[in-house]
Amino acid sequence: MIAILLIALPAFASDTWSDPAPGIRLLERTTSEPQRIYALQVDLCERGVSLRATAEDERQRTVSSFGALVGAQAAVNGDFFSFDDYYTSGMAIGDGALWNDDTTSEGFVAFGRDHALLTPPAEEWSDPATWMAQAVGGRPQLVVDGVAGTGFTEPSHCTADNPRTAVGLSQDRRTLWLVVVDGRSDDSDGMTCDALASLMQGFGAYTAMNLDGGGSSTLWVKGEGDVNQPSDGSERTVANHLAVLAGGSGAPESCDFWQDEVLDQAGVLDAPGLTDVDGDGRADACARAAASFRCQPSTGDGFGEPWTIPDLSDDAGFGDEAHYASIRMADVNGDRLADVCARGPGGFACWPSTGAAFGASVPGPALTDAAGWNDVAYASTLRMGDIDGDGKDDLCARGVGGISCYRSTGRAYEPALVGPELSDAAGWGKPEYYGTIRLGDIDGDGKYDLCARAGAGMWCWRSDGAGFPDRVDGPVWSDDAGWDDVQYWSTIRLADIDGDSRADLCGRGPAGYECWLSDGDGFPTSVVGPALSDASGWDDHSNYATIRLADVDGDRDLDVCARANAGVYCWLYDAGAYAARIDGPLLSDDSGWDDPRFYTTLRMGDIDADGRADLCGRDASGLGCWPATGTGFSGRVAGPEWSDALGWAAPQYYTTIRFGGGSILATPDTGDGQDSGPPAAEVSHEGDAGCGCGSGGRPAWFAMASGLPLLLRRRRFGAARS
Repeated sequence: MIAILLIALPAFASDTWSDPAPGIRLLERTTSEPQRIYALQVDLCERGVSLRATAEDERQRTVSSFGALVGAQAAVNGDFFSFDDYYTSGMAIGDGALWNDDTTSEGFVAFGRDHALLTPPAEEWSDPATWMAQAVGGRPQLVVDGVAGTGFTEPSHCTADNPRTAVGLSQDRRTLWLVVVDGRSDDSDGMTCDALASLMQGFGAYTAMNLDGGGSSTLWVKGEGDVNQPSDGSERTVANHLAVLAGGSGAPESCDFWQDEVLDQAGVLDAPGLTDVDGDGRADACARAAASFRCQPSTGDGFGEPWTIPDLSDDAGFGDEAHYASIRMADVNGDRLADVCARGPGGFACWPSTGAAFGASVPGPALTDAAGWNDVAYASTLRMGDIDGDGKDDLCARGVGGISCYRSTGRAYEPALVGPELSDAAGWGKPEYYGTIRLGDIDGDGKYDLCARAGAGMWCWRSDGAGFPDRVDGPVWSDDAGWDDVQYWSTIRLADIDGDSRADLCGRGPAGYECWLSDGDGFPTSVVGPALSDASGWDDHSNYATIRLADVDGDRDLDVCARANAGVYCWLYDAGAYAARIDGPLLSDDSGWDDPRFYTTLRMGDIDADGRADLCGRDASGLGCWPATGTGFSGRVAGPEWSDALGWAAPQYYTTIRFGGGSILATPDTGDGQDSGPPAAEVSHEGDAGCGCGSGGRPAWFAMASGLPLLLRRRRFGAARS
C-alpha cells in the first residue's frame, strides 16, 4: 500500500470588483471551499449616498421589488421575521417611522442625518434616538470593537454552514458593508456564524451583525438583478430590507462625523487659535501638504512665501490620520511667536519659530504609537494651555489611565503631572466624553484649567500650577438631556466671551446656542445665544460644525459666527446678550459650501492687524479670506492656492489648515488704556499643543516604527503638492 500524505491547503480566492454607482463597489469572490461571496462596500460620505429601510406598509416584498420601489441602486434582505404576519423580530424603522419595537435579544443598525450606528443587544434603547430614520435589527453581533466573535450557538443554525447575510460598519462609521454568502449548493457551502464573523472582520468591519439568512439571503443591484443565487432557487418574500441610494448630487445623508470632530477638528478648537508665526500681529495661513507643513505669513492683503517643515511629510508618516490630526500651533517658549508641534509614530516634537523660519525640531514626551497613542481615544486629546501661568504653553493629553500634563520650560518638558482621572476604567473612553476635553482659565488666575463633559454634565478642575485639585461643576449638559449626541457635544467651547479674563462655557443644544458665564467658582449666569436650533435646521453638520467664537467687531468680547444654508451670519455679543446680527459672505449650499472639504475649513483670525477677526476658508480654487469691517465683511482676499486641482481635496491636507489669532491676542484691554503685557490670562487657545523647544537636530523618532499599526483613514486621494 502506498502511503498518501494529505496536506491541508489554504483556500484560494478569486476577487472581481465592479463599481455599480458612485460610492458603491461590488466584490464577487469565489473560493475553493467552495464558497460564493458577494460584498457591497458603500462609502457613506460620497455625495448623493443615502440609506433606506422598509416602512411598515412596504413589508412583505422581495429584495428586488423593494429596491425598485424606493429607487435604490442596491438592496439586501433584513431581519428575521414571522411568516404569519411578516413582522420582524427586532427593531424596524423605515422612512422615519418606527413600526416594530426593539427586543433585548437583538441588536440593530441605524442611519439618519449625519449618523450611522451598529449597536449590540447589550445597548439599551428604550426609545429610538430622534435622529434614527432607518433601522434594521439582527443577531448575533459578529464583530465587536474590531474583534471577531467565536463559539456562536444562538440562533441554533449558527453552528452549521448556511447561506448568510451580514451588515458591518468601519470604526469611523464611514464605510458600510452589506455581505451575502451563498449556500446549500454544490458550488457554495455557506458559512457558520464564526466564519462569517471572521469574514466581516477581514473586510474591515469594526462592528458587524448577522441578518436573516437561508433562503432569505439576497443581494440585488440595479441593472444586474440578483447577483447571488438564493438557495430557494428564486427570491424569497421577506419582511424588511436595507437599500442603498446613490448617484445623486446632494450631501451624503448618513456620513457620520464623530471621528472628524474628535480628531481633525481637535487642532482647530475656537477661542481663537494662534498662527502668527512672525509676530507682526497678523494671523498667518498654515497647512500640511504631501512634502511638508508650511506657513505663509499674511501681508494684510495677501500671503507671502511659505516657511516649510519637511519633517511633517507623507514620507515621514504624517499621511496617517493619527499623525496629521495631531498638528498643533502654540507659543511654547513665551516669545509670542507661534510654534508648530505634532505627534509622530515615535512621540511628540516641536519646531519653534525664529521669526523668519522654523528652527530645528526638539522632541517632547514619548507619546508613541507603540504605547498606544495612535488610538483615536488618546491621539485626539492633545491640548495646549499654560497650566502654570509662566507664559509658555504646556501639553496635556488623555491616556488609558487619565489626563497627564507636561509643563514647558521653553526648552524642555518637565515630568508629567497627573491630572483628573479621566480614565477608560472610569468610563471616559467614549468620544462624547473625551471629545469634550477643553483647556482655559476659568478663574482668571493666569493658569489654564481643564474642563470636560461627563454623563451628568460639565465638570471643570482648577489648576494650581502643579495639578488640578479642585472640581467645579458646570452646566448640566447631560446624557439624559441629549448632550451625548455629536451635534451637541462637539460644539462645546471654553472661551472668555465677556472679556473678564475668565473662560466661559458655550455650546449648541437642541433649542439653540447657549453660554454660561464663569465667576471663578462656577457658571451661574446663562446667556441665551442665537436660535441655532434643531427645528430650524442647525442639526445638519454643514451648519453646526461651522460655529465659531471670535471678535468680529473689535470690542474685545467674543461674537458667534456660523454658516447657514444661505451663507455666514455673525451675532454680536453686547451687554450679556447676542442681539444684533451681521451678514457675512454668501458661502451657501447652492454655491457648494455644504461640502465638508470646504465648510470644515472655515477659520477666523486677524489677517490685517486691525483688531477684528476675519473669516477664511477653502473652496475648490484655494484659500480665501473676507476681512471684517465691524458691521459686515468686505470682498474676498485670495490666499494660498490650496486648490482641489493641486490635491488639497484630500482630508490629510485640508483638515490641517490652521489659521487664527493675530492682533486680537496681542494686547488685552485692562480698562486703563495700558497694554497688560503677555496674555497669560487672555482668551484660551485650547486645542493647540506645545512643547519645550530649543536647539537640536531632527528627532530620531520620525524614522521609527513605520510598520506599527496606525489609525485607518476612510478615503485616499491624490497628494497635495508641496
